[in-house]
Amino acid sequence: MNRSLAWLMGLLLLVPAVLIAYRVIVLGYIFLPSTVERGWQLSMSGFVEPSKNDVTVRVAYPSHRPGQTVIEQEFTSSRLEFDLLPEGLNRFGEWLGRSGSKGVGIGYRVCILNKRQSELKEQAPQPAPFPSWVGTQERRLAERLVRAWMVLDPGRRFHAIAGTTAGLWGTPQPPQEDLTAWTDLVHAHGMESALILLFRVAGLPARHVEGLRLEEQVSDSLLGWVEAWTGTQWECVVPATGIIPKNDKNLLPLVTGDFPAVHVTGGEVSGIRWVLSHSVVSQWQHHLERIRLSNNPFNKWSLFHLPQEFQNTIRILILVPLGALLISLLRNVVGLPTFGIFMPVLMALAFRNTGLTYGLGLFAGIILIGFLVRRGIDWLRLLLVPRLSLILTIVIICIIILALVGNKYGNRELMAVGLLPFVILTMTIERFFIIVEEAGVGEGFRTALGSAVVAVITYLILNHEPLQLVFFMYPELLLVVAAAQILLGRYTGYRLLEFYRFRNLRSSSEK
Repeated sequence: MNRSLAWLMGLLLLVPAVLIAYRVIVLGYIFLPSTVERGWQLSMSGFVEPSKNDVTVRVAYPSHRPGQTVIEQEFTSSRLEFDLLPEGLNRFGEWLGRSGSKGVGIGYRVCILNKRQSELKEQAPQPAPFPSWVGTQERRLAERLVRAWMVLDPGRRFHAIAGTTAGLWGTPQPPQEDLTAWTDLVHAHGMESALILLFRVAGLPARHVEGLRLEEQVSDSLLGWVEAWTGTQWECVVPATGIIPKNDKNLLPLVTGDFPAVHVTGGEVSGIRWVLSHSVVSQWQHHLERIRLSNNPFNKWSLFHLPQEFQNTIRILILVPLGALLISLLRNVVGLPTFGIFMPVLMALAFRNTGLTYGLGLFAGIILIGFLVRRGIDWLRLLLVPRLSLILTIVIICIIILALVGNKYGNRELMAVGLLPFVILTMTIERFFIIVEEAGVGEGFRTALGSAVVAVITYLILNHEPLQLVFFMYPELLLVVAAAQILLGRYTGYRLLEFYRFRNLRSSSEK
């Protein structure tokens, strides 16, 4: 290998390595992504009973948060218009319009991946004003209650204040009159609001959150908890039980702040419920949402930003060079004979629509019929182009007949034969006939079998979804394929099948 070639090969391998390392280390990509992942499916359903002609319903809707990605959204309503409205850190599904005298059902369904994402960092909150019900007296009471804990670091201070939900005030306890005043405050405003007051007075920004626990369940109400900022992250406590979740990933927040989870104008919502269940989520959609949410300029040029209808085509075409590399390997190193160079790739693409079994059967059947037709018209002594045109017409007639048969018997695979590369089939029929005439029937069938084997292997590669996802996420891998194609192009050794083909000659030379 000369120096210029070595430099070229090094560049073709170095560039993908650097780009992939940047994506994985800096942008948090998955090095070897799988095509499916375990997630959660959340369904909300309810029935709107109108009191007026016009009705407006707002229901808490999951939003993208640090550690939470929402994908595969679906909304239901027979007559009301739907829209997604942002409100602070939240999103609300809003249905509005005329519901009619009999009411109308509403609902949504989403898939959620609950995991940390490097692009969505926890942000330190801005100081928030005290609620309107907090006066000087309530604030001074809270200051006296937390005074002993102000010397603690934020994390220990959070746990000390969270313990008050279970009546744990430490030693020594605050005066009895302060404890009595605290009990009255809890009765008047609720444990959640009172706990938020303690956190804020103690210098820990806090907020009210409503949502669900991530477990299989059907619920007609949401769970409430309080989050407090401890300097680096939000930590949670459930005021109703005093439990501090060890892993906040087990909670699914729907509403953050003082917003109602369900708000209705012009009617009432009855029978509302949330259903949470495990779901298998496509990693294609997950990465699509993840990259679209990223503000990194490098992600702006990702293939995931292409329109969906073009993505489906690119995810197949991006593996075609890999199929071409495979054909080169099987022809130049293994020695498998094929009809043409890229015919197996085109056949493999067609097999994705017809299915492998039907595709091979159709390929064999049309080649056989075309061969018989080609032998039958040989006596006409037609010129090359008119002869190929006639064979092309016969191929099209066969495809149309098969499509009609498939429609008659409800077989979609036969109706998909129109996607077979009929021009390539025409050239293959002519090539098959010439090989049979010049080298015999055996050689013709060996070439047809070699083409079928290569097409099947190429089909398995093109149809391997994890491989599609890897190349779609890291298109720079095509440079690695190009490097392998260059190396293969420099190969001048024996083909493996030649050792079998010339085995008698080798035995003679050894003697």
